[in-house]
This record gives sequence, structure tokens and C-alpha cells, in this order.
Amino acid sequence: MIDSYLEATGFPVDQVKTVICLLLSYPFAAILKKLPNANLKHLTNIGLGIFYCTWSLGEWSWLHSFISSLICYGLLMVIPNRYKPQLIVFAFCLGYLSISHIYRIYTDYMGWTLDFTGPQMILTLKLTSFAWNLHDGSKADNELSEDQKRRSIKKLPTLLEFFGFVYFFPTFLAGPTMEITDYLDYTSGRMFQVRQLNGKAPSSLLPALKTLGLGLLMFPFVVLSGQLPVTYLSTNEFRYEPLLYKLVKLHIFVVLARFRYYFGWYMSEGSAVLSGIGFNGFEKDGVTMKWDRITNVYPLSVELASNVRDVSNNWNIGTSDWLKRYVYLRLTPPGAKPTFFATLATYVISAFWHGFYPGYYIFFVACTLLTEVAKDMRRKIRPYFVKQQNGIEVATPLKKVYDIVGSICCVWWLSFFGASFIFLNIERSIHLWDTFSYIPIIILIATFILLRFVLPTPRSTPRPTKKTN
Repeated sequence: MIDSYLEATGFPVDQVKTVICLLLSYPFAAILKKLPNANLKHLTNIGLGIFYCTWSLGEWSWLHSFISSLICYGLLMVIPNRYKPQLIVFAFCLGYLSISHIYRIYTDYMGWTLDFTGPQMILTLKLTSFAWNLHDGSKADNELSEDQKRRSIKKLPTLLEFFGFVYFFPTFLAGPTMEITDYLDYTSGRMFQVRQLNGKAPSSLLPALKTLGLGLLMFPFVVLSGQLPVTYLSTNEFRYEPLLYKLVKLHIFVVLARFRYYFGWYMSEGSAVLSGIGFNGFEKDGVTMKWDRITNVYPLSVELASNVRDVSNNWNIGTSDWLKRYVYLRLTPPGAKPTFFATLATYVISAFWHGFYPGYYIFFVACTLLTEVAKDMRRKIRPYFVKQQNGIEVATPLKKVYDIVGSICCVWWLSFFGASFIFLNIERSIHLWDTFSYIPIIILIATFILLRFVLPTPRSTPRPTKKTN
């Protein structure tokens, strides 16, 4: 009965239900914040998380999150540290998610229907980080970085605490991920044990409404992206448009596709902020509160990025931080420089996490090359656009040109390969590449070879004490 009314909106029913759940999270988050003890908060999270999953994604869809979480908890409870349970949980979670992705390909090939795999992707990040946090808690403090010490936990939480963390309803459907330490600090009230607050959660209404407003501002662009689909870029109609039109349209169409993510993340973050968990301390003035603990995106920083690292730091921040903390840095020995293998392995794990459509692997392999090109550009080309004066790095008049050209190249090449991420299959990607006569790919590979193996590194100069842009 309800579905028939939802169909009248003209949008897919599963997407409408998910948006309704995101909106319902706001009043529920206000209630969650007022609950008098941690146990009531855990029970509320579990109940609403399972309800959201059941109503919007299918009657028994919640069983996937419940069973996989329970298995991970059991593995961490019974496997001794010497057998590296954190790696076993990591492998299990990625394996379970991989089987889920394969099942989705089988049942909804090239489709965008929402199902349990969405929350399962978020849950994979939460469970694997939880396993690493518990592992870090078993080590001596001098073996850990400051970040690892802050996130570590010394013992398994209770099942009630654990499943409250798993089903935290403001972020269960759309993310972002969070750390177990943040969740337990929030529900216990430790998060607010600072001098300025005296243990009392501050008002979060205004920052939550601001985030909600940003989410609602994204919605018209979500609708527009439906009218200008990225799949148009793989048509013959696009192939025979003038070159300048193709260059501009490719970027615009891919940018519009990102707004569905901006919308979902802002809507989810806003209710999390309203619950109080978004509190992240104070600014340097000691008065202004920060509410960015689980912020997942900074759209302007993504769209105006000057390199791939800037995009990674500002897009899907929760996942990027997870990849950095639990893949990239775990493959890099303390004190050593990150290797090409660590970069490639991180992107491969990211692709694995997303699924098995070829478009994901095309995009992340390209990102590896773009990242390496950016590193070499900074080492071998950028020094020609800055000069040293008494140990101080000063920009030359052409530095602005270097920055602008770098930004344009970065965002356009990301859009070019980002189209493959949205296409999913390889046929559409090949059609797009052929439309541009494979020239963007040739330029990227040639630039990588030239910078890495041909051009020498400029003569080293003393490390600057100050940098001016």
C-alpha cells in the first residue's frame, strides 16, 4: 500500500524509502541525544538500524549485517593475538563483501537498486577498523603512533555496545563509517568530559540544520544528474560533437553524478551531528566548537583539487582515512617512505571494496598513475616555479600558472577515468576512450614514463623554513 504511494513520486521506491529514513533520523537523533544512559542508546540504535534495513532494503536484509558482525566478534573473542585475528577479520569481511558484490552482479547486473550491500560496505570498514583497534590495544604504547593509541581499545566491548556501534542508525544506510572509540566515548559521555562542557553534551541544533541545509541544496543537482546521465558519454551522439564541447561536457556530466553522494552524505552527517557524536572539540580560541568528527566530504575542495591527494583527502573521507590507517600505513614500516606497491595495493583494496565491475579497477589503476605523476611533478617540475631566498621558498610569477594548469589537468583526467567508475562495464569505457582517440591515456602514460625514468631531479636545495603560495 505504502509502496504504491511512493511510486507516484516518480523516483525508485528503494531510493525514496532511504531518503525517508535519512529524514526520520533527525527527530530520532534528537531523542537519542536525550536518553539518560548508554544502554538505552545502544538499544535504540539497534532497533532503528534493523528497522531501516528491513523497511528500505528488504525484510531479511538485516541478517547479513547481524551474522557477519557476530562472526567477527566471535573471531576476535577466541583467536589468540599470535594468530593475527585482525588480519583474519579483515580477510573475512572483504570475502563476505566480495561474495555480496558477486551476488549483486548476478541478480542486478549494471543496476543501481539499493540493497544490503550498501550498508555492508560501511560495515566492512567499521568491523575491520574495530579489529585493528583491539589489536593495537594489546600492544605497548611505545609501539604505536599517537593516532593508533587514541583509537585503540584494551578489551572487547559487550555485545550490546558492539551491536549499538554496528547499527548506529544516523549513518547505517549511507555512512560515513566511524571508530568504535568514538562511539563508546559518545554513548558513555566521555566525549564531553572537557573543561568547557563539564560533561554535558552541547547543543548541536544549529550545526545539524546547517548540514541538513547543505544536503537539501544538493538535491536539485541530483535531479539534474538524472536528466544528464553519464552514460550519454558512451553514445555516438557524444562522439561526433565538437571537441571543445566534449571536453567540457565530459567534466560537467561526471561532476553532476557526484551530487548524489554529496546529498546522501550531508543528510546522514546532519542527523549524526544532531545526535551529538559529530562534536570534535574546540577551535584554537577554546570557544568555537567543531562538529566535523564524521564529516565525509568537502565538495568545493574536491571540485577545485590541484592533485589526486587533495581529492582523496576531501572525498569520502571516512573511507579514505580507513584506507590510509588500515591499509596504506600498515604496509609502510615506521620511518620508511611509502612505496609504489603500498599505493597500488591501497587502490586495489579500494576497488575490491567497491565491487568487481571493470570500471572500478580502471579508475583506481588510473588513480595510481595520476598519484605517481603528481609526486614526480612536485619533485621534478615544481622546483622550476619556486626559488630559494635565504632558505625561504618563494613563488615565481609563473607559479600561479603552474597551479591553475595542474588543477585543470587533475580534475579533467579524474573525470575522464571517473566516467568508467560510473559506467561499470568496460565496453562503455572503451567507447569513450575511442571517442578521444585514446589520447588522454597516451598522455598520462607518456608523462609517467618521462617524469619517472627520463627527466632528472633538480639539484637539491636546503629545506625551506617558510612557504608562500
